[in-house]
Amino acid sequence: MRAAIAFIAVATLAGCGKPAPSVREQEAAQVASVRTLSGWDRLFASPPETIGAINQAGFALGAYAAKGDGYAASGQPRMYSNSNAKAPNTVAVALKGTEAAIDTVTYALSLSDPDDATTARMRLAQTVGEFLGRFKIKADPALLRAIRLGTPLDQPPAHVALVPASKDAPARIDVTFTRSPATSPANNKTQG
Repeated sequence: MRAAIAFIAVATLAGCGKPAPSVREQEAAQVASVRTLSGWDRLFASPPETIGAINQAGFALGAYAAKGDGYAASGQPRMYSNSNAKAPNTVAVALKGTEAAIDTVTYALSLSDPDDATTARMRLAQTVGEFLGRFKIKADPALLRAIRLGTPLDQPPAHVALVPASKDAPARIDVTFTRSPATSPANNKTQG
């Protein structure tokens, strides 16, 4: 009799555990955790929302998933000027970070058609401005000017880098937004 009661008690306790949350429940929990964030904090803390904002411009980024020693998402390069060129200018976007947050968002403009580089840079500046606007971040005029003119800029969290052409690749302009260590999830834990 005691064995039967013990078995029923163990079986009852085993049935009390909650099942693992579904993907939809996990996404809802993440959205709820960033609901109070805004601006740069929200851009970096919510990979699904950031990917959605980027994909509104047609970049077709895939899921933010484990890759190497971190997490990443990338998509298809998008033509940015002169479709009749032998090799039109294109832009690709890539995200890198941890499971909890994005560390970097990079827009890479490949200048394979130097004759139409000005148009491509203008369109990239517009795209970047619209992307930041989705997070209610006013794009700094110095950032947009650096992109339009193709000049370097180091003004955290934004960085514009000029990558010279090589025998294997055309010149490139990389616009990277980097999360501050102050907003790192490890630094946001309650001290105690």
